Amino acid sequence: MIHKSLTDLEYSVQGKFHDCYTKMNNSELLKDMGVEKVAINETLRDLTTQMAYFVRGRMEVKYVKQFYAAAGLYEIGDVEARTVCTNTLHSNHMSGKAVDFVPVKDGKLWWNAPQEVWRVMGEIGESCGLKWGGRWKDLPDCPHFEA
Repeated sequence: MIHKSLTDLEYSVQGKFHDCYTKMNNSELLKDMGVEKVAINETLRDLTTQMAYFVRGRMEVKYVKQFYAAAGLYEIGDVEARTVCTNTLHSNHMSGKAVDFVPVKDGKLWWNAPQEVWRVMGEIGESCGLKWGGRWKDLPDCPHFEA
């Protein structure tokens, strides 16, 4: 199950994430770049979901699709199933200490937003004391923020 509420996070980190979320959504710079708002895409995550993400790009497509179905996730496409999206089975999402924030444009999640949009969001998160996954060298994860 994927959670999308800041109240699902560990209590001690909720304030940092709330401040970050508020600052992102009040950012005139992001609005000038075409961001209508910033959405919470994922907070707390269970092991079944983490396993589904982990097997992407590591197993045959049919098995990745089986993991996604078992986790109750969306129907993943073949190209996405062949694409690695995480290098860990120990995500901070599983302990309630991570959030994926995504910009919204034209009422839809803007996954392919320009790098500049992600950079501004990353800087806002870091100004709130969060670590930004966009700075990871091995597999940058621009939506990811953790306490």
